[in-house]
Amino acid sequence: MSAHTQYSRVVGSDGKTHYFLVPVEDFQKLIVQSKQDEQISIPNAVVKLHLLDELSVIAAWRTYLGLTQEEVAHRLNVSQAAYCQMEKAKRPRQATRNRVAIAFGLDARQLSF
Repeated sequence: MSAHTQYSRVVGSDGKTHYFLVPVEDFQKLIVQSKQDEQISIPNAVVKLHLLDELSVIAAWRTYLGLTQEEVAHRLNVSQAAYCQMEKAKRPRQATRNRVAIAFGLDARQLSF
């Protein structure tokens, strides 16, 4: 049988709820969940490069960040030609997106649109 947790509601003189009081454990869980659910942002310029200029998502980000293929390849410890293949992939593998995201200083989800 699961226990029911009681939450307290604080109502102001205007009759509207202003606060909820929750147990510390529940609050901490909510904080962790909110950090996991944080929105990621993708600059409009990256979206434009991807959609209008028809660059891959990785190429759009690289261009936006002002990096050359050679610079990114160096960060990834691969040849420029190998990086070029990563950039050209229509659907790069998750492992590739993760590596490139780290090289760009991004969240991997920003390379998944």
